[in-house]
Amino acid sequence: MTTARTTTLTGVLLEGLNFAGKSTTATRLTTLLRSRGTEVHSRHCHVCDTDSTHTLQRQAKASIGDSTHRPFPDPDLLRPFNATKSAQMLIDSELAADSPYTTGSHGPVLVQDRHWFTQYCNNAFFNPGEGYLSDTWARTRAPRFTLQVYLTCSPAERARRAGTREGDAHGLNAYLRAHPKGIAALDTFCIEQIVDDSSWTIVATDGRSQDDIAQQLLALFDARRDAVAA
Repeated sequence: MTTARTTTLTGVLLEGLNFAGKSTTATRLTTLLRSRGTEVHSRHCHVCDTDSTHTLQRQAKASIGDSTHRPFPDPDLLRPFNATKSAQMLIDSELAADSPYTTGSHGPVLVQDRHWFTQYCNNAFFNPGEGYLSDTWARTRAPRFTLQVYLTCSPAERARRAGTREGDAHGLNAYLRAHPKGIAALDTFCIEQIVDDSSWTIVATDGRSQDDIAQQLLALFDARRDAVAA
């Protein structure tokens, strides 16, 4: 029997694919929260800074080399990355249950730039049936946040943003950039997983400033936190 122990973290989770606006929105939202005296911690990919989470992050990035010539989708290419990132999510999610961000701890607010959801979708899209992060785990063990947001944009806007940036942090980014139709299909797949889930907010970032988006999310965060406290 699976024991449900969903951890709820006080903060905002920003999920989405490349060039959707996650990092810029996270930076602006962090600034807005701090400007009103809130203690804020900003994290990327993992909640807890440990040797294990950092090692797995490095290994995942190193698992994909020059991949731009590979077909899309390519299960063999993504298998090592997805397996390693899933291991990171399993470890980090358990550690997060004892973090200072848990609801009721009166600790800092966490602004999380990507965590488990995009990885869960990557697994299901590229390596379906291999069970790196199971549906049961996602339902009963994956951490939840006060506000959970999936950022998206149109293929045209994603291509425009990609054209203004240089370099890639690792091979997966280069792979996705090389397959614009593929990333659009993956984006649609991710949205389909949560479109009817009231615990998620889907925000299209086309034609909007990061200030506008961050202000919207701050208002939603305040409303959700007030509802929990009531």
